[in-house]
Amino acid sequence: MKPLKKLPDQHQMIKLACTFIVGGGLVASQGVFAQVSPETIVVSGSRFEENIDRIPANIQVITKEQIQQSSSLNVAEVLQQIGNINMTNISGSLLGLGQQGTTPDLGGYGATASSNTLVLVDGIRMNPIDSGSAALNTIPMAAIERIEIVSGGASVQFGNNATGGVINIITKQGSQQSSSASFTYGSYGTLIGDVALRKKEADTSILISGNFSETNGWRTNSDALSNSFLGRITQSLGGVDQVFIDASANHWQGKTPQLLTGEVGTLDPNTIRSYNIGNNYVQDGSAIRAGVVKSVTPDTLFEMEASYGSSSAIGISSYSTQLNYDKSSVNLTPRIKFNLGRLGSAILGYDYNVSDGSRTTYYSGATSDFPASHMNLKNQSIYLMDRLPVTDEVELVGGARRQRQDVTFVSLNNSDGSYNPISNGTYPTSYAANAYDLGVNYRYAAGQRLYGKYNQSYRFANTDDYFGYNPTTGQNFATGAILRPQINKTFEIGNDFTFGTSRVNLSIYQTDSHDEIRLYNDQNTQGQNNINDDDIRRTGLNMNGTTALTNALNVGAGFRFQRAVYTSGLNNGKFVSLVPQSLFNLNARYQATQQIAIGGVMNYVASQYYDGDLENAYNKMSSYVMGDIYAEYKHQVLEARFIVKNVTNANYAVYGSNTAAVGGSAYNYLPASPRTFFATLKYNFDL
Repeated sequence: MKPLKKLPDQHQMIKLACTFIVGGGLVASQGVFAQVSPETIVVSGSRFEENIDRIPANIQVITKEQIQQSSSLNVAEVLQQIGNINMTNISGSLLGLGQQGTTPDLGGYGATASSNTLVLVDGIRMNPIDSGSAALNTIPMAAIERIEIVSGGASVQFGNNATGGVINIITKQGSQQSSSASFTYGSYGTLIGDVALRKKEADTSILISGNFSETNGWRTNSDALSNSFLGRITQSLGGVDQVFIDASANHWQGKTPQLLTGEVGTLDPNTIRSYNIGNNYVQDGSAIRAGVVKSVTPDTLFEMEASYGSSSAIGISSYSTQLNYDKSSVNLTPRIKFNLGRLGSAILGYDYNVSDGSRTTYYSGATSDFPASHMNLKNQSIYLMDRLPVTDEVELVGGARRQRQDVTFVSLNNSDGSYNPISNGTYPTSYAANAYDLGVNYRYAAGQRLYGKYNQSYRFANTDDYFGYNPTTGQNFATGAILRPQINKTFEIGNDFTFGTSRVNLSIYQTDSHDEIRLYNDQNTQGQNNINDDDIRRTGLNMNGTTALTNALNVGAGFRFQRAVYTSGLNNGKFVSLVPQSLFNLNARYQATQQIAIGGVMNYVASQYYDGDLENAYNKMSSYVMGDIYAEYKHQVLEARFIVKNVTNANYAVYGSNTAAVGGSAYNYLPASPRTFFATLKYNFDL
């Protein structure tokens, strides 16, 4: 394959896309029906409520109506089926539960997507302090008001991990809707219960929601379950002033089925080795958060949240090995917004976070346990954002953030992967990184806008990045490595065009990554550890929209083109693995009568290299098309729905790995579940 700079097709595609973005408003269909209007209020662009047409960024909003009228059973499916986001289910579970869960990938990061896509719930980060995925399955579906997806770097707004983009899940306030309870039963003994209780008395709003999910699994050793709870009390103090407190708790566990050794689709998915039976992962977590909104003056607004969360996990291996992983995090996020009149508005904020993780490995029959390793990460950052109106149509938006991370890592075994002694098992260090953002927003007509922006974002190493793998002993060990922050620079242009209630969003981007933190396969020692990798360039195009073909038939579509290629080093010109170059989503809903509706969704994912195939020396994982259909009936306060998932019984993989560089097989994969059936009954009521 030729180096990136010699690929004219890519540049021709970008030129054509630019032409379409600038002139798209001239050809947009009058029939496009938008769930999102220019008056839609979002918070993910600036951490304060803003009209979506004033933010120079690609922001897709998935509304509660879209979620309720879809075939999605959990948040991960919403992101894939409506958000058109590539999802990797490393657990292999039917519901995406388990040790890794289901990971969204914004921007084409492949194996490191969980560390480069920031997931928030009401602005509070869900990403764990290690390389694990945000526990999407612990978010009750009934509690969601909307989901905001911001593609592109957003470190100025949210700091670490936002290099590829941000997914902000906004939950409902106590007075926004009636209460509801639903129950789902499906294939392989799957049970899902979802409840949301909402009540408002005078100036006090209460939300209590919960979810229970359980499945026997469609493969041997793939049963899983999850329980989650969220409670919130909000007290209005008059005007915009309010205080709130919320608490959440979750328990989830899942067994890990065997990866099949061979190319995708060539093996019986029920294959199981005896020593894989019993692999299990269990985690319990809880969090509490309090916040305040206070109008200091008519032109000054103060907001602050403080939160504490912790989790305890136990991983049990069929090799008679047990891993205990305890984590905790403290967050404080005060910020203040100034209305500067004709000079626009500004936001000044400070984020403080301390994350602490400790893990211990126990071996059955060993004379002594492998001692614990301990990681402490302290992050502090200050940021400033400003919006300056130049004319009634043109606004300049900019901002900057500086973050410092202090790292203290203690390896109590005081040795590396080869048991060579390390004189000092404590590795204190600190790094700082800068983020900045500069954009222009041009509202050239009612409901039409063109924007362009350039930003720098960053990612710091997490706890797992400091561990390596010894193939001889099977142990994770402390490398003692010091990893510099990853720096991404992105240029993006986009256009939103709206006619009446219609809206289409289109954007293109280019991201250059330096010092990207990625896993390295050492072919000399056949070990694995993380390094600051060579430069990578990502280019892409994102488009989404909906159309009302008739009063009863609505159709939505989304398309993503993404290309991640090394631009220096030994792998110059090679593609990053686990990054499909194109994604396509099509969904439709037909309202046959006031009570009856039918619908469906189709997802296409292009071929991609197996995880670990850095040199692109082996065959790709095959592309696939899968789809769901559903029928819905409503009668007064009752709703019933029947869903068929993977209706064509497509044979495809949700994850594949290549371990040839460390003495394993070139092809390993986790097959996706076959055709399944689900029936849901929902009851809406007022307290």
